[in-house]
Amino acid sequence: MAKDEIVSSLDIGTTKICAVVSAVSEEGEVEVLGYGSRPASGGLRKGVIIHLDNTVGAIEDAVEQAEKMSGQRIKNVITSVGGIYLKGMPSDGHRSISRGNKEITKADINAVIEAACELSIPLDQEIFYISPQEYIVDGHDGVKEPPLGLIGENLGIRVMLFMGAITSMQNIIKSINSAGLRVRSTVPGPLASSLAVLAEDEINSGVALVDMGGGTTSIAVFVKGYVIHTCVLGLGGEQVTGDIAVGVRSSPEVAEKLKKEHGRAISAMAQEGEMDVPGLGGRGGHTVSKLVLCEIIQARLEEIFELVRAEIKKTGYEDMLSAGVVLTGGVANTDGLVDLAGNMLRMPVRIGKASGITAAAEGSAVSDPSFSVAAGLLMQSKLRGVPIFGKGGVFEGFRKWWQNFF
Repeated sequence: MAKDEIVSSLDIGTTKICAVVSAVSEEGEVEVLGYGSRPASGGLRKGVIIHLDNTVGAIEDAVEQAEKMSGQRIKNVITSVGGIYLKGMPSDGHRSISRGNKEITKADINAVIEAACELSIPLDQEIFYISPQEYIVDGHDGVKEPPLGLIGENLGIRVMLFMGAITSMQNIIKSINSAGLRVRSTVPGPLASSLAVLAEDEINSGVALVDMGGGTTSIAVFVKGYVIHTCVLGLGGEQVTGDIAVGVRSSPEVAEKLKKEHGRAISAMAQEGEMDVPGLGGRGGHTVSKLVLCEIIQARLEEIFELVRAEIKKTGYEDMLSAGVVLTGGVANTDGLVDLAGNMLRMPVRIGKASGITAAAEGSAVSDPSFSVAAGLLMQSKLRGVPIFGKGGVFEGFRKWWQNFF
């Protein structure tokens, strides 16, 4: 019997760092052996590293916790790239097959993907992941797998190119290396989340994934089996907490506690009564009604969903999202969020939790929406994509992609 491969993932988020260790079978079945989660300790802002030492320390703590639970040593990790600098751009490439037998080869596939990457991008950006969507052979589209061996004169491809700020990605790699780890692969955060929480029929029918994290909200729209639009908003749970802190005159720490204990996404769902709020700077405490707390929360969440709705509308596919919207990320734990989102987006909404994985430990936190990226990274072998950042460039990325494709 073949031995399971040990695969570890690391999600470096704005408010927390998540590390997960798993055993992956040859059939792709994932069993979580251990996990760790630590506050980011102010090391990131809107998904971008701003304090290296704090980030490295949080990574080390999360990894140590995961190693202790799993009994496995973590040496390399699959990590996500997100934050406000993440961009997805559709592109296409074409190649004529001039050989006598017209048979499509690996070299032709590589060449047409390379052609799709030949576009002008900002100097401070770099492509780090290529997601092939469909191939076109002599005008016939909808070919999902590389058309090796088919006979054709013209080969085309449509892809989604994922780009990030060069310095931002370099800081991710540096922080992981400084924690004594190596980066095995980088995957766009929205694609990782989609692997964990979306069903295949949702992706094929049309769905919008909204990952509501601490510092950002990521949106990925899927139509006919592949992603057609991505966007990252610089708003998330931290902004909700900040609004509460200002509104009830408290520290962010107190505001976060009040949000978790008494917060509701819809003010009409607020509990009766008042909350005790400690004073700032040695001042005496005061009380605030739970209704006021929930009104503050609802106002900020409505703003976020207005922006989400605008992004979905921008695609022109809002009427084709038969599966509606799937919410995930830490903010998805807010009571009443499904009802608020459904009212704002006018679509069916559900909360997305990691599925398709098992856990060695009872009550594993990996099924929590806040772990969706970390869980999805463990399933990255199911992505038909080409990770190329930090791998010696596009051609080295292709080589490794072909090795793992079949």
